[in-house]
Amino acid sequence: MTDHTLHHTSACGSTKWVAATLGMSVRTFYDKRANLEAERFPKPDPILRLYIKADVRAWIEIRRRIEDPGKVEVHGSQERINFDVL
Repeated sequence: MTDHTLHHTSACGSTKWVAATLGMSVRTFYDKRANLEAERFPKPDPILRLYIKADVRAWIEIRRRIEDPGKVEVHGSQERINFDVL
C-alpha cells in the first residue's frame, strides 16, 4: 500500500513519515515515543489519526540549539535584521 503522507504536499504524516523525519526506523520511533511525548512531542490528531507535519517541524525547530545567522530580532514593537552576523 502506498503511503500518500510521504508526499511533500500532504499536510499530515503517518508514523512512517514521522520516523523518517526524525531519522529513525518506525520500530525505534515506537520505542522512543513515550519519551518524545514527555518532551512535548505532538501526538497524532485524534480525528485524522495522523501527525500534523507543521507541528512536528515546529517541535524540531524549538529543540534547535543554534539560531540561523541574520535572524530577525524583536525589540519591543520594532523588528530588525541583525546585519552583524550576515
